[in-house]
Amino acid sequence: MTVIKILSSSIYHPQNKVTKKEILEDFDARGIDVRGLMNSLGRNQLFKTKDENIIEMCVIAGRKAIEKANINPKDIDMLVFASDNPEYLAPSNSLILHHKLETLNANNIFDFNNNCLSMVSAMDYISKYMLSSAHIKTAIILGGQMMKFFSREDDPVVKATSGDGAACVILKKEELEDNSGIIDSIYLADSYLNDKMRLPMCGMSNILRDDILKEDKKALFSPHDVSFFSEKWTYLITKLLKRNGLEPNNISHFIFSQFSLNDIKNTLSSLNIENSENKYTFIADKYGYTGSASPIFALDEAYNLNKIKKSDYIIFCTVGIGYSMMALLYKA
Repeated sequence: MTVIKILSSSIYHPQNKVTKKEILEDFDARGIDVRGLMNSLGRNQLFKTKDENIIEMCVIAGRKAIEKANINPKDIDMLVFASDNPEYLAPSNSLILHHKLETLNANNIFDFNNNCLSMVSAMDYISKYMLSSAHIKTAIILGGQMMKFFSREDDPVVKATSGDGAACVILKKEELEDNSGIIDSIYLADSYLNDKMRLPMCGMSNILRDDILKEDKKALFSPHDVSFFSEKWTYLITKLLKRNGLEPNNISHFIFSQFSLNDIKNTLSSLNIENSENKYTFIADKYGYTGSASPIFALDEAYNLNKIKKSDYIIFCTVGIGYSMMALLYKA
């Protein structure tokens, strides 16, 4: 049986740490209390870039993943940059990474933007492409978040809870007897909240206008109710498991979007997961929310702590602004 397995993963974060105390002092000076928000989302500190860009962070993460996989960059057949924080619109960020990582034989390259679903949904789509193509055996997916330069100074959600960083996943086609690797996925899109975020706020067609304030060229995040996250995640996971003949307690570990700790706990509670405190990995308390890379940050931590073992069933579950959601079933 031909399967697509995760060969390695890696993360990179800037060295510039921003403590909870610094965040609270900053927003207190603006007359904004973010204590409840930070506690609900589970934030203790963030890492934010000072002068690194998303390309530079992805290069470091990519080199680490290639080294962990014990492969040569020339062994990689496909390279994808999966993020909504590109450094350039042209040439593609994937082309630049192709050059910097020396993936000389990765002739199939492209940029992929599915907002905060980008990296996990790229794993899904690329695995399907790999299964349909005899010539693609190894693929590298790079992505991350760099909101330091795009967050408004008075935005409590983006500035106070988001961190910068990059992540990498390498996928490998293998011939195995068991049905492992990336098995199935499910999606949900309900666009009624599409106006709750704009980056840039003014739109790209207005980005060079001198009469538009600098802050209005950054991200606009309008506060809105997302208390439905756990309900919808529960629905997606339940449906995905049912069609694959599995029950929630067959899942050994859950890799969620790292936006909200409470939503993770509520979802596991709704699924009646036994010993749930040991069934998920949360890292946004250390790194902040790193957008599309955040599930890979959690995945890498779970691997490093030996929380994932061979033949374990894993669920990836994430969400994007506006909103869209997905869940992915993986067998280690």
